[in-house]
Amino acid sequence: MAGRKKLDRTNLHARVAPHTGDKLKEIAYVLGYIHGGEGSTGQLLDAIADGDLILIATKKVNKT
Repeated sequence: MAGRKKLDRTNLHARVAPHTGDKLKEIAYVLGYIHGGEGSTGQLLDAIADGDLILIATKKVNKT
């Protein structure tokens, strides 16, 4: 018996504030990036990286 086909994906680990993960899942869900009945942060990040979803800064960020 052959196993499930392996997806060409990369794992990403980030340290974020305690509720950021839940907030990102909620944003993904509201925007229609859903997998397994909940918001898919992976699909959300793919959309941002591909330029399908544009982020707009609400405050100026100084890069140093």
